[in-house]
Amino acid sequence: MRRLTLAAIGLAVLVVIGSVIILAFSRIADFELSQGERQTVSFSQGGNALEGTLITASEDGPVVLLVHGDGPQDRWSGSGYLPLVNTLLDEGISVFSWDKPGVGASTGNWLHQSMQDRADETVAALKALRRMPGYEHRRIGLLGFSQAGWVLPRVPARTDDAAFLVLMGGAIDWQDQGRYYATMRLTREGRTPEEIAAEISRQAAASRAWFESDATYQEYFSAERAAGRSAEQVLSEDRFGFARLNHNEDARSDIAGLPLPVLVLSGAEDLNADPQETVSTYRSIREGGHPLSRFRVVPDATHSLFSARWYNYQRPDQWPLTAQARFVLSGRNAYQGDVLETVTDWIVAASQDMP
Repeated sequence: MRRLTLAAIGLAVLVVIGSVIILAFSRIADFELSQGERQTVSFSQGGNALEGTLITASEDGPVVLLVHGDGPQDRWSGSGYLPLVNTLLDEGISVFSWDKPGVGASTGNWLHQSMQDRADETVAALKALRRMPGYEHRRIGLLGFSQAGWVLPRVPARTDDAAFLVLMGGAIDWQDQGRYYATMRLTREGRTPEEIAAEISRQAAASRAWFESDATYQEYFSAERAAGRSAEQVLSEDRFGFARLNHNEDARSDIAGLPLPVLVLSGAEDLNADPQETVSTYRSIREGGHPLSRFRVVPDATHSLFSARWYNYQRPDQWPLTAQARFVLSGRNAYQGDVLETVTDWIVAASQDMP
């Protein structure tokens, strides 16, 4: 009994020591907001009252506005942005982000927005910062994720307040992105090429029938249920309307008119948006444009530019507990390779006056 007790105590001590070592080398602190000066910034657009937080890292350094991807995102995306935010702040880059309509302290419904509405909202956010003392002449840029690929390229045509754009994991064409996403999902489910082709064809026909017509939501819902799809597989009425609003989005014409330096990063293992299409499209349209622009596919990186070895899932709710725990312990180290260094160095360079 005494030996068992001593063994148990020894094991407990080893567990404690191991936990201390893990915590000592972890990046948990990356999920705590920096101690930089914080201000609540409120503005309105499209009948919505919107609220966000501005964290000032320096008096005259660059500023980035975070532009969300899809989903009901609050200003820090449920703390998921914080490792990136703290990295930016450490480099003297101030950060502003706001709750999407209907999320957190913002009113409205983000699913009622077109990509044009989102661009107008981003312009309103820029103007709100410009009205703040000390921000009248700061170099302010936009850093957007995923769905922001249809938002960021629209903004410079509507305001001179943006100085640069950073796009992480963006897409080009809404329908192409949908096909790519479905193909990756079906492939990971083990479907045959023939099954995948048939399902992609079915989805394309359904999209034309429901999103390019005057069909009602009830007609859509009844038809989908009659076809054997469960209630969980059928879009909600809000999501149906959102898809109809944005079904024909294609960023190419807006990309062609960009006068600003642009950094585009796509993960080579992206399961949501085709990285080769995104980077090659920007290169073909913008190559020879602004000398600071860069377009890069990052090896072994996910849609969010995390390490594909540990975090390659299509949706955050698919992450197993092991991936969630690893992310909390890894913080900014969850990003693949030199992604964060690339982003911060480029922003600093792009915010300086051109010779």
